[in-house]
Amino acid sequence: MAMKKNTKETLTAAEIKAIKKQLEELKADAEKRLKEKKDMDMPEAEVGDPIDAASQSLDKEILFELSGNSHNTIGQIEAALRKIEKGIYGRCEMCRQPIPKKRIKALPFARYCVNCQSSSESNRG
Repeated sequence: MAMKKNTKETLTAAEIKAIKKQLEELKADAEKRLKEKKDMDMPEAEVGDPIDAASQSLDKEILFELSGNSHNTIGQIEAALRKIEKGIYGRCEMCRQPIPKKRIKALPFARYCVNCQSSSESNRG
């Protein structure tokens, strides 16, 4: 018996084209923010008391964390773009079912459907 496709959740070519454009814009924006953060990197303070040093250390730690998040987001966007090129975009990596359009519109680089995402998070937690 052939499996019936859920056409309600299957993305059209036009929708995929629009999502690809959105992903490319998101990637460019994330790369721009990452470059701005790198340009903002603070030089070492020449003179300062321990409070200045602690404050500067905290600022650098925050910049490092933001940079890591940007790299992660760029990686997820690139993975979504590769899936579009391979023709497998919009399917959950765990259960292989179509990811609901509502979720894709909210998070165009989503890798999992809501059920698989929440079970993945509960297993980690």
